[in-house]
Amino acid sequence: MRTSRFCQYVYLVAFAALAGPLPAQELPTRTIEQTYTFDDRGDAVVETSSQFSAAEWVEWKERFGDHPDLLLRDLRYQYASAVVDDYSLEKDDVHRHATAKIKARALARYRSNGDFAIDVTKDLKLVTGSGSDWFFTSSAAMNGVLINQTLKAKLPAKATRVAFTPGGDFNLLTYSIDVTPLRSKGSLIVGICLLLLGVGAAIASFFVMQRHTTTVTIIPPPPSAPPPIPNLPKQ
Repeated sequence: MRTSRFCQYVYLVAFAALAGPLPAQELPTRTIEQTYTFDDRGDAVVETSSQFSAAEWVEWKERFGDHPDLLLRDLRYQYASAVVDDYSLEKDDVHRHATAKIKARALARYRSNGDFAIDVTKDLKLVTGSGSDWFFTSSAAMNGVLINQTLKAKLPAKATRVAFTPGGDFNLLTYSIDVTPLRSKGSLIVGICLLLLGVGAAIASFFVMQRHTTTVTIIPPPPSAPPPIPNLPKQ
């Protein structure tokens, strides 16, 4: 069975778990806001915040708020296809507000050639989206609470060819990242400096060799003395 990798319901369960269902007309309403911020590797920082009524706050703290280890356990189970770390949970007893944050590595599925895909559950309705910012909403009754969820997916700034495509079991939010390795500006500057140093060293070496060249002058031997004139006979 395929597991959704986007908008897991663990947050909804953790932030909306209350005792016993209520009649539909008496369902309390709560809005949960989620933000998924993706980086170039497909990892995402997921932040979820919720506001509680007084009764809901007491119930939530007993079941999850005072036991963050249980919430982390459920998160790892629900995000089994990703690696969950950097977990934190902040609670504000005065304003009855809670914020959970995790980092889910490889949440966006890498396909090939810089193409990524994010599975979007069917219950999420696209509100608007273009470029790197995409907004979805959903509404569902869960454990006696009507949950109105607002979700924002923030894709990397380098994302291109972004598209939302309805599919079979899941809709798809796809995008591409240029994965061609580029030389950094610093490496380029260092390379140019090394090249210039090499050229300068070669020129300096040439002049040094010229200055230390020994000139050899060949001096021809002195001419040999002429042969003696023989004595002529006397007349």
